[in-house]
Amino acid sequence: MTVLNTRMGRRGFLAVAGAGAATALAACGGGQSGSGGGNWEYTDDLGKHIRRDGQPKRIVAYVSCAAALWDFGIHPVGVFGPQRDDDGGKSLQAGNIDLGKVTSVGNGYDDFNIEKVASLKPDLVITGLAGDKPADRWILKDQLADKVEKLAPVLAIQESKKPQPKVIEAYGNLAQRLGADLAGIKKAREEFEKTGEELRSALREKQGLRVEVVYGDNEGMYVANPKFYSDLIYYTQLGMQLLGGAGGADQFYEQLSWERADKYPADLILADSRKFSLSADQMKQKFPTFRQLPAVRANQIGAWNGEPRFSYQLATPELQRVVDAVKKAKPGIAGK
Repeated sequence: MTVLNTRMGRRGFLAVAGAGAATALAACGGGQSGSGGGNWEYTDDLGKHIRRDGQPKRIVAYVSCAAALWDFGIHPVGVFGPQRDDDGGKSLQAGNIDLGKVTSVGNGYDDFNIEKVASLKPDLVITGLAGDKPADRWILKDQLADKVEKLAPVLAIQESKKPQPKVIEAYGNLAQRLGADLAGIKKAREEFEKTGEELRSALREKQGLRVEVVYGDNEGMYVANPKFYSDLIYYTQLGMQLLGGAGGADQFYEQLSWERADKYPADLILADSRKFSLSADQMKQKFPTFRQLPAVRANQIGAWNGEPRFSYQLATPELQRVVDAVKKAKPGIAGK
């Protein structure tokens, strides 16, 4: 039995790893359905060609993948990755998943029960990619991946280093290939696109606004890489001037000591809103260098959710929070 129980926060995991429109959707990514015989085929974002005798019905998925598929109408039978926080509450990554209707086969980044997976008799296992190699798949790496492949093919979707709308489209395409009717998400897609245009317009009115996205803990301040996170790539495309990214596209965060928290002259700070991150108020109380930042002194602080949001229903509220923060901010307060 393969069961790992040590808990690790997502930021910690990322830092370690880093150091080392139905028709439109159907046209994006993925493979082709086989003709005759009911074959199902798909080429994932690692270039792996997957073939099944019929359309997969019993799916086990990493939590961010499951949450995206759920909103497109595909409900996995099993989920792995953090679905519940330490206090028993629902994890942000779980989105709209009804956790009472799925089987958890692991509730952490290093918690995975392959015997439970086998008992579910999966047709397909789906996980996300935090890079470009098989070793970058969420949780399913090395020997564990080999064991899972003996039960069902592993399909990987790229969740980083490309714009958020493209990731959402990839999940929509996969959902459609798995049998979802995408007509029902038209309104959600339109709302997402409308909110994106609202952000574009707000940024035009705030020419020169410099934005920094951060996570904080007792060890330091971590600047999210705008070349890595799909939502930040999208915001950049909409005209946002995001600071950071010194480590190139493969780095999740740039870690700064609290003494160097003023490295980037930000007019607006978007602080990670997850439970394990220090809140903006906590960072102000604990660290004078944060308290003295121009954006903090001017109370130009908004919220950013560092968890993946890869359905229109989940992404739009987060996008709206960013719009609201930009509209309230004034550019140029940090000087040059």
